[in-house]
This record gives sequence, structure tokens and C-alpha cells, in this order.
Amino acid sequence: MVAKADERWRALRALFEGARVDAELLSAASGCAVSSIDRRVARDGWMRPATADFSDRLERLAESLVGQVETLRLENEGGLDKAQLDMVGSIIRTVEKINELMRGADAAKVSQTNRDAEMADVLARIDRRIVELARDYARVLVADERSQPIGGADR
Repeated sequence: MVAKADERWRALRALFEGARVDAELLSAASGCAVSSIDRRVARDGWMRPATADFSDRLERLAESLVGQVETLRLENEGGLDKAQLDMVGSIIRTVEKINELMRGADAAKVSQTNRDAEMADVLARIDRRIVELARDYARVLVADERSQPIGGADR
């Protein structure tokens, strides 16, 4: 009984934290049989969300917009009219904004990596200090033990 409850809570946590959803995970979370879930998915036509993450989508969008500008440039080698120039300017601003968003996401990843590295360094120093203190304490205990006369008083 407790094992089933633990399994459900693990499944619910995985779902909450964004794990890839499949029939097995849904079964663990709901208590329904995998075959029942598979039948319901097929019968009701459940749809999976798009799997591409935000930065990939932004990158593809930026590439598409740059491609549009290049196509426009090739089609109008003689020069662009005012409307086309405005459109190119708008596309360039959009691409710049996309690049800012992508840099922000990359900066956040780098920042998290740096924080993780700093935390690992602090924990390693704490660990070394604990070992050092334990060794010093062991030396004190050994020295106390040696200073006791043989067959001395019990502690």
C-alpha cells in the first residue's frame, strides 16, 4: 500500500517537474492500467505538445526571417523601394530582439552553471575542513589516550 502511494507521488512529481509523459507514467500517477490509458488516448485522440523548446523555435524563426531578407535582396538587385526597406528594417529589428532573448536564456544557463560551480567549490572546502577537523580531533584523542597511565581510571 505504501509502495503504491510512493510510486504515485514519484509519478506526480515527475509530471510536475516536466518529465516526458507516457502511458506508464500516467498509469503510475493515476492508478489506471497502461492498456486503459492507451485505449483512451487512441479513442479520444489525445495530442502531444510540441517538443521543440523555446530557444530552438526562436532560432528557427530568426533563420527564417534572415532567409526572407536574403530572398528579397536577390529578387531586387536593382534596389528596394520604401515599403521593402521598411519591411527589411522591421525584420532586422525582430531578429535582433530574438538574439537578445536567446542570449538572455544562454546567460541564465551560464549563470546557473557558475552558481553550481561556486556551490560545488564551497561544499568541497567544507568537506576538506570537516576532514581536517576530524583528523585534529583524532590526534587529540590519541594524545589523551597516550597520556593516561596504563590501567588508568575509566572514563
